[in-house]
Amino acid sequence: MPKTPQLPAGALSDAAQSSGDQQSDHNEWTSSANESEDLSCLDSDLLDVDLMAMRTDTPADVLLCILADMLDGRQPDLRDVALARSALLRHMDLYEPLNSGGLIRSAGLEADVADALMHQLGASTATTNGVSVDSPTVSPGPPRGTPNLSRSPSLSAAQSSSTSSPASAASSSASSSSGLPASTAICGHDGGNDDDDYGGSLAADNLRDALAALLGLPAPPRLLQLRRSSADEEDAASTGSSSWGSGSDSDGNLQSRGSGAVPTPLMEEVEQMLAQAYDSWQYDTWRLADVTQVGINLMVVKGHALSCLSFYLLHREGLISQFRIQPTKLARLLRALESGYPSNPYHNSTHAADVLQTLHVLLRGAGLTPYYLDSLGLMAMYFAAIIHDHGHPGLTADFLIATSDPLAVRYNDRAPLENHHGASFFALMQQPEMNVMEQLTGQERTAFRKQVLDLVMATDMKQHFSLLAHFNTAHHLAAYNKDIGPWALARNAATKLSRRSRNDTEAAGGGLDVVGAGVAGGEGLPGEMPRPLDEAERTLSLQIFLKAADLGHLGEELGVHQRWVRSLEEEFFLQGDKEQQLGLPISPLFDRSKQGVSKSQVGFYDFIALPLVHSLASAFPGAKPLLACFVDNYDHWRAVERAAAASAAVAAAQQTQTAAAAAAIAVPLSRISTPPAAAAATATSATSEVAAPVQQ
Repeated sequence: MPKTPQLPAGALSDAAQSSGDQQSDHNEWTSSANESEDLSCLDSDLLDVDLMAMRTDTPADVLLCILADMLDGRQPDLRDVALARSALLRHMDLYEPLNSGGLIRSAGLEADVADALMHQLGASTATTNGVSVDSPTVSPGPPRGTPNLSRSPSLSAAQSSSTSSPASAASSSASSSSGLPASTAICGHDGGNDDDDYGGSLAADNLRDALAALLGLPAPPRLLQLRRSSADEEDAASTGSSSWGSGSDSDGNLQSRGSGAVPTPLMEEVEQMLAQAYDSWQYDTWRLADVTQVGINLMVVKGHALSCLSFYLLHREGLISQFRIQPTKLARLLRALESGYPSNPYHNSTHAADVLQTLHVLLRGAGLTPYYLDSLGLMAMYFAAIIHDHGHPGLTADFLIATSDPLAVRYNDRAPLENHHGASFFALMQQPEMNVMEQLTGQERTAFRKQVLDLVMATDMKQHFSLLAHFNTAHHLAAYNKDIGPWALARNAATKLSRRSRNDTEAAGGGLDVVGAGVAGGEGLPGEMPRPLDEAERTLSLQIFLKAADLGHLGEELGVHQRWVRSLEEEFFLQGDKEQQLGLPISPLFDRSKQGVSKSQVGFYDFIALPLVHSLASAFPGAKPLLACFVDNYDHWRAVERAAAASAAVAAAQQTQTAAAAAAIAVPLSRISTPPAAAAATATSATSEVAAPVQQ
């Protein structure tokens, strides 16, 4: 039997003291637990109020209000405290509105319009304790004050590996059941190889020859091509020299040097359209696509608006020579990217060109260089716009998820489209003949990749409310008030629709780093260009710029805008047809037998487009001309809606009058058409009543 261990002297007193301390700690813990339970009960009591279900602010807004009250020595509202506590315990996104669908539901929209808006935004249709429980939570990005991590190759590589798949994965996913073309087959017009037409090289000696190559025109006679040898190209790339001009691509000279067989009238029209794209707040990209359509062997291929405009802007801003990009590889990459856009009614290469043009003008108007964007950042912004819908199947992410499409399976139902857009682009870049970034340093390539992916992923509409709320908080902006509207801010735009002349552009310096906020946007001076608060705010603001450009057609001239609306409506109808064939519920406004998205334009402006562009113009006054363009079309759709409502009211009144008249006629007719038996009975009764007094 083991001996009982002996305690050292004083151990019992120490144990008693320790027991007392433990009992005290236990009492404190019990008290804390009881307080926590009491607070939980308080949460339940305070949150179980109908008013909480109507709140549309964010947990971040609530926390800021609490902190402001505390700093001012006021007692915070206990309902706000309970709401903030509940949001934190539920791990909610602090920038996701508490009830993202409440404002839409309370706006008096028709049910299908409200359903369509909420469906597109991923807004919840049900709330619990005033907190959305169905809407997905997404990360709005790093918190304010986060150090710049874009220069860390290891971290960026880890982030990129989780965002996009390897080249083989992207290539295989491109041939999924969605009808996406495989990246390996994307080359030249009609799937052909441009190298076959141009003797193994797409190099050109000036902008006009490059445009001719991008348009897929027959190669000029070899004696007139004046091509450099591959050794000359490598030497030029290593020394930084370029056939586009010394030190800058923007020499302003569009005269042909050795373009040979290029049709002059066609090329002049293309050049004119590209020059207009440089500084036009309203632009017809459909027209650019039309003029860049080229007939080959009596066949007409789709227009090359995207590749031509992309090359032109990169050339005009001097990025080709600055980063020693070989024109051959760039042209080949741009044609491959353009071919990677299926011929959808809306999400096609022309849409990508339209977004690129709008983004370019926004960047010029807001004066984002040099503080928000250096040259590498500008190139990343351009490529983000170019590839932001690359390989789009013309179907929504919800449809891909519902049908277990390979893209949804590959990306675990999380932003399958945006993940694919980025992955397919960088898969192309891994091909040596298209890798236009190979001459950059590792740090530059990492920063470029990170910014492109951050921007493209932000175009997911499921993140719209969260990103916009985060942007408003970062720039200390009040939420958009639909009842007040956008008109006051839009009227302050010094430049509304008119385009500045080429002479004005050249006098201002012709470049993004010279134009600034005041010249294109009509306000401010170059010395007052905005500066980012930190890296997180810089990335967030650039994401908002791309999101606004993605909706840019809402501000185009009315006829152009209406064509985009019809195209989007047809694309949605095509998905509705697929849903009907598969026995799936037809998405709101996707039913071809009913009115489509043209019915929801006012609601889309009220809850998505105008809050976004109004916040952008408030934070960056140079963007006000875009807001003014949006407001013009918004007023048109409001007038259309009012006219439709008036017509419906007149029709309802006429129907009521017709029904009342029919009812008035029916009364005497019922008397005239009294049945004979009933008439005889009535007569007998009357005779009896008359005879009764006589008998008495």
